[in-house]
Amino acid sequence: MRNRVKYIPAFEARQGMVLAEAACDRYLRTVLPSGHQLSEENLSQLVAHQVELVCVTMRDVRTDEEVALEASTMAKQVLDAFEKADLSDPVTAALFNQVLTYRSA
Repeated sequence: MRNRVKYIPAFEARQGMVLAEAACDRYLRTVLPSGHQLSEENLSQLVAHQVELVCVTMRDVRTDEEVALEASTMAKQVLDAFEKADLSDPVTAALFNQVLTYRSA
């Protein structure tokens, strides 16, 4: 069985989900560590600390074809967004790589 990492709004998080990355507040203070399985109390903590986004590990039920198609679609969207960008600039290239990685998750 394959897993995937996905960024979701904190309000969509549910009991039993496992954090793939630490959940941080807007000041980048860790609220819950990576690998933590969420409980009802933890969901309240996310709200109390105004965490907006969490990265969770989820079971991937997509077929190999669906994964490939989605990756291709996301890559094209990122390439289109950066079409006029100077990717020889290290900062722009780093941003491009981060966006591509985020969109491919």
